[in-house]
Amino acid sequence: MSTVLTEMDLPVLPAETAAFAADPVSFVEEARRTHPWLAKSNIGGYIVHGYEPARHIIGMDEETHPFYPGIAKFYDAEDTEWGRFISSMMNAVVGEKHHRLRKSVQSAFTPKVIKRYRGVMQRVISELLDEWVPRGKFDFAAFAADFPITVFCGLLGVSCEVVPRIRDALEAQTASVSLNRDLRASILAAFEVLWDFADSAIRERETLSCDTDGLIDTMLRARAAGMIDDVEMRQNLIMFAAGGYDTSKNMLALLVRILMERPELWQRCAKDVDFCRKAVNEGLRHSGISTVYRSVVQDFDYRGVRFPRDTMLILMVSMAGRDPSYFTDPQVFDPERANANQHVAFGRGEHFCIGMHLARTQIEEGLHLVTQRLHNPRLAGEVTWRPYLGVWGLKTLPIEFDQA
Repeated sequence: MSTVLTEMDLPVLPAETAAFAADPVSFVEEARRTHPWLAKSNIGGYIVHGYEPARHIIGMDEETHPFYPGIAKFYDAEDTEWGRFISSMMNAVVGEKHHRLRKSVQSAFTPKVIKRYRGVMQRVISELLDEWVPRGKFDFAAFAADFPITVFCGLLGVSCEVVPRIRDALEAQTASVSLNRDLRASILAAFEVLWDFADSAIRERETLSCDTDGLIDTMLRARAAGMIDDVEMRQNLIMFAAGGYDTSKNMLALLVRILMERPELWQRCAKDVDFCRKAVNEGLRHSGISTVYRSVVQDFDYRGVRFPRDTMLILMVSMAGRDPSYFTDPQVFDPERANANQHVAFGRGEHFCIGMHLARTQIEEGLHLVTQRLHNPRLAGEVTWRPYLGVWGLKTLPIEFDQA
């Protein structure tokens, strides 16, 4: 006999607070003493923080759906252009529409295609380092913010002059999943900037006689084949820009913060890009940045718990990677960990991250070159954190270093 979730006496995790963002592990460890993998949320819904339950539920595509339409409702923005975007973009829909939209772009994100862009990534991070390193110290979180979006512009073949404008808009777009109603106006304004960026990039590409395996050309061919329309093309471009922005920069900054305390690992990353791949994998397990929201669309039972329809679930991917019932010494950062690649940072099921090869490759290349150019890095000020819910990470990481 299963116990209904809403009738359970569960601990409350204040995931919306600054204190939680700065030290989520302490809060979750305390909560595990009451229940090993479930907790309540102050913003509505229930939190799943255990590895096996999170991994299982993320893959339950028939019983749970993405919560994005619920986010539009949360902000009372269902009738706005942004509300329609976040409710109908590829990551928000299910079934035939999701498969159609995914198929229209998937050839642009294969490992073979992404490998061709390693040179672009190396050039971008090298040019950024050339600009920032002579300062001797800087906020690494600010530095990292320029990296993925500059790479993205390079992959699209558009000018990097738009980076400062769309970077701020992307920050606002990503912040929408932190479920803070005070952000409504900035979210809606940011969407207008991003729509203009996507529209201009696509229109410019339409005037060129190009036929590459890049994202826009791939979508243009899909449109010609009747797989995608003009609005969906622009929604895809905004979604990929936002998805690839915070994930890559936040993960890179977190890895730098971790490795600064492990100089022997920092030096190995500088010498060996293959070791960087191990460090990135372990970083995704140890400090994954994403929170996955799901909505229960039909009742289901799991481990003696009945999950009723219309329940919002908050799946804490990063804390799932710290579950001691699955990972030995989970608080220890160990790139040689045998099961590090079993993390769920990129999700599971039909909505697993289509851009995971791009994200992973960007972080690997960035980490390798950063550790080569910055010697003996150390903190030079206060470390602050972004909200945990949505896309977690460092808000500031002031560092100083010896130049190579």
